[in-house]
Amino acid sequence: MLIEDGKGSGYRAEVNQNNQLNVFSVTEKEIAYHSQFHGAAYIWTATADWGADKNAIWLRNNSTKDYLIIQQVTVSPAASCLCEIWVGNGNTAGGTAVVGVNLNRSSKKAADATCTHTNTNVDAGAGMTLLNSFYSLATFKEPMTFDGALVLGYYDELAVNLVTDVGITAVGIFGYFRASAL
Repeated sequence: MLIEDGKGSGYRAEVNQNNQLNVFSVTEKEIAYHSQFHGAAYIWTATADWGADKNAIWLRNNSTKDYLIIQQVTVSPAASCLCEIWVGNGNTAGGTAVVGVNLNRSSKKAADATCTHTNTNVDAGAGMTLLNSFYSLATFKEPMTFDGALVLGYYDELAVNLVTDVGITAVGIFGYFRASAL
């Protein structure tokens, strides 16, 4: 049985023997949607030998109109390492600039954020709160997945601190911008 849409446009929906509509949907992660349709998903990555108890990477949302949604933080140390994730606001950018790479390679949008590596030890900075500590195994890309639950508003910050001196370590932050008013 087919049902017409009732507006005369010629669209129809199929109904099965139990009078249920046959439908399908496409599901995807929100970061994939914002990358594909808005060109607003990024990764910030830094690799260095930071030493003990150093801030590996620091990220601040500079957008006055969009939230910066954090999807995932990854750490890949040369040796086992204790890592900390800090959140807050009020710190000054320092260290070496890290440019956010747009995950939609056809988009030319730059991230409205400031990111640095080897910033001062911002875990001791003003307005910072320890969000989580975790132990990352040697040469293992340890993901800390937030699935979009970690939201940075205007001038909010995220910092990844490496407590243990482990040699060369790669740190990455995956995030996307979404309008603050839904």
